[in-house]
Amino acid sequence: MMSKRTLVCVLLALLASTLFAQEGTYRLQPEDVIRIQVYNEQDITAVLPIGRDGNVSAPFVGTIRAEGKTTAELEADLAEAYMERLGLRDPIVSVSIEQYRTIRASISGAVRITGTYTMRPGDTIITLFTQGGGELANNTSDLRRATLRRKGSRELIPIDLYAMLTRGDMSQNYEVRDGDELLVPTETKNRILVLGRVVAPGAYPYREPMTLMDAIALGRGQIEFRSKLSAVKVFRQLPGRPGQVIEIEADLVKYMNEGDYAQNILLQPGDFVWVPDSNNLNFGQVNSLANILFIFQRFGFRLGGLIPGR
Repeated sequence: MMSKRTLVCVLLALLASTLFAQEGTYRLQPEDVIRIQVYNEQDITAVLPIGRDGNVSAPFVGTIRAEGKTTAELEADLAEAYMERLGLRDPIVSVSIEQYRTIRASISGAVRITGTYTMRPGDTIITLFTQGGGELANNTSDLRRATLRRKGSRELIPIDLYAMLTRGDMSQNYEVRDGDELLVPTETKNRILVLGRVVAPGAYPYREPMTLMDAIALGRGQIEFRSKLSAVKVFRQLPGRPGQVIEIEADLVKYMNEGDYAQNILLQPGDFVWVPDSNNLNFGQVNSLANILFIFQRFGFRLGGLIPGR
């Protein structure tokens, strides 16, 4: 089933393509194929490609510049040329696009389907992202730090897909060009750890705002008769004090049964949530069972720097 976010992408892409067609703002590009006709002049009919130099060899008038012009602008130029060179009086010229040039762009990284896709003129970054199926189901896509690389360039253009999808900020929704490469990286920094007596312990992306209950939900909730939600601990590294960690204890039973919202702590990136066993295990026992020392070291924490919280 298509997610709401992916559906939004599709709708935006369709809206963009509709407006594009209605406004007729497309500017001709090399390798587009166009049809040239003149009303009541049967000899002046041809289907021609625009050369890589941006020119087209129009019937009876020779080379004429086409690249960068709309079909209406090229019609006006051709009408003028036919009046001058063939002596036609007020010729009615029609230029239509038979086939757009082939635009191939690729998407890779933390998306559902990586690969190279054929795009239409006017397609944008959002269209390409939709072609890749959107972000991964486990929300490990770092949408804020996507990058776009143009063909033949080493420059990486920052793309904030998160702003596009959540705030409707389309300032970076650039038109896709041939050879574009869109990379959506995996989230590696803004993570939280949820371990202990939860159904699915592990590392999860931090999504602002995130509460302690949100973290428990990511871990698929408590294990019946095993999880001690009255003594959940949050370990947080102190800013500007590497290796020093504060311990915050929260009673989620009070939150759920008594509506004590102060217990539902607002989390920060890098927080480590521990749901203890219903047995009265002390911190030393938990450390040996879950190898917390190893986890802390990976996050740059030292147990010797543990500072009691509330």
